[in-house]
Amino acid sequence: MHFRPFPVLTLLAIPALAALIWLGVWQAGRAGWKAGEIAAFEQRMKTPPLTLDQACAEGLATSQIIVPPNASGPELRVFGHRTSGDPGWRHFQAADICGAPVLVETGFDALEIGGPGGASPKPPAPYVAPERFIVTPWPEQPFMAAPNIPERNEWSWFDAPAMAKALAQPALSASFLVIPLEGMPDYVVRTPPETHIGYAVTWFGMAIAFALIYGLMHARAGRLRFGKTPDGKAGE
Repeated sequence: MHFRPFPVLTLLAIPALAALIWLGVWQAGRAGWKAGEIAAFEQRMKTPPLTLDQACAEGLATSQIIVPPNASGPELRVFGHRTSGDPGWRHFQAADICGAPVLVETGFDALEIGGPGGASPKPPAPYVAPERFIVTPWPEQPFMAAPNIPERNEWSWFDAPAMAKALAQPALSASFLVIPLEGMPDYVVRTPPETHIGYAVTWFGMAIAFALIYGLMHARAGRLRFGKTPDGKAGE
């Protein structure tokens, strides 16, 4: 084989190819990690919920499954979705958990689908508070979130200082929410293992295509040949 690489092109190609391969390996690792998270959560759902004292003794943390907290006081209406996918207004109240006020979801008003003359294809299931709640991360503000309208008690994203003021609380814990456990939570299943595998295949495919293009460029320039050179000798 005869190969004389382009110096500048090769200096650029090596780190680019390494980055593509690393991204593929990383996504493959994420697939395994997410599969483990789902399996661990499924196992956790089979155990009794923690009492609030037990949760606080462990340290309140994401994915803890707890008994219903005692939330009270004014309600906030936050637009969102149930685990079933129904859109509507989620109701939140504050509860003292581990010495700090934490938002707890206490109700849900589903939006009716279809206007006058139209009918919802499937009436939303009524809200029934379950016997188990789960601690979830405090949601980040979406990039294209609509503005909150506190005077109408309509919230599109979780603004801790403004929500604390609306609930007449000195502050709110901006680390966690506590929501009804109605199935696998969104933050666990949002990106399933199959999606990470798809990303990994994409990155590996890009790496293979990049390597082929690199080789073809050298072949067309006469810098990459297989077999014997024109003088009849094996290429070096």
